[in-house]
Amino acid sequence: MKVKHVCNIKIYKNLFPLRIFHAPSELLRGLTENQAKIVFEFNRKTENGFIELESVPCLCGYKRFDLIASLDRYLMIQQTVICTNCGLIQSNPRMTSEQYKDFYSSDVYRKCYSGEDFISRYKSKYNSNESLHIFDEINKIKTIDSDVSVLEFGAGGGRNLVPFIEAGAKVVGIDYSPNLVKLGREHGINMMQGSIDEIVGIYDVIIMNHVLEHLLSPVESLEKIKKHLKEDGIFYIAVPNIMNFSIGQLQNAHAYYFNPETFQYYCFKAGLSMVKKGVSEGIHMFGIFKALEVADENMLIDDYLKNNYKKMLQHLRKIKIKEYAKLLLAVLHLKKITKAIYSRVFHA
Repeated sequence: MKVKHVCNIKIYKNLFPLRIFHAPSELLRGLTENQAKIVFEFNRKTENGFIELESVPCLCGYKRFDLIASLDRYLMIQQTVICTNCGLIQSNPRMTSEQYKDFYSSDVYRKCYSGEDFISRYKSKYNSNESLHIFDEINKIKTIDSDVSVLEFGAGGGRNLVPFIEAGAKVVGIDYSPNLVKLGREHGINMMQGSIDEIVGIYDVIIMNHVLEHLLSPVESLEKIKKHLKEDGIFYIAVPNIMNFSIGQLQNAHAYYFNPETFQYYCFKAGLSMVKKGVSEGIHMFGIFKALEVADENMLIDDYLKNNYKKMLQHLRKIKIKEYAKLLLAVLHLKKITKAIYSRVFHA
């Protein structure tokens, strides 16, 4: 694996020395033939240096990590580590910015994650009630009507914007995927294809639903997007909660994995003050923020994340014990089956 070393990171120890986190397993596959082909080709390119990776310091500036996994949930080559200073879990080394841009705009990751016919899956979501949670939470704080403007960055096909449109709000959705932008337009949603740099205008509400974890520079990106928020506007952000940790949470498209503490801290570093928090989709979390008049850029990790690394280590140890227990049960079950077969064959 060829890696572009932006910095020299150090791996201290392997927290999960289990095969399931570091080697292909038939138990994890569950992929269609086309998905398996995409993964195989992606790994081949990664191993041969055609996909450029870079190692970077943690958002807190630290360069020492513990290893969690060498593969993601789809068996794509991706190292997941935890910072031994602030406890932030992240992908490192990871794809470069240009590599991620190609990854998203080509829909490779959507085809791998959701299957070849990912467009049909997105179409079905326009008729679901999944988006009502976001609308309801925002509407509790800021009444949504025809005077309200809403931007969703990383909007996919724009399904989250449908309830806002029905309430009369003026909406804009931005996404990397040209196919999903086209799909959103076909459903009458004002969609644009592009990145943060394509955002124009000022909005009452900005939504980032499962986007922050994908951004390589989340603090700087939030600062950029925040410039498009009205003075009394609100910012809705939802991310996976890594406290619900499993190999199924790990995806090579995720640059960072937040727990409640790191989520709030790094949003605060970007000048966002949390006014409400809660659970979304059962295992994820969201926060509703307002812009701080003056962000405390010099706030120390110890002021907010003291002992977070130790807390995460304790949590991960409990999960490791559960993984060992599952493995042991699987082995014992296999032994019982083998013993039964042996008994039937040789003692019939």
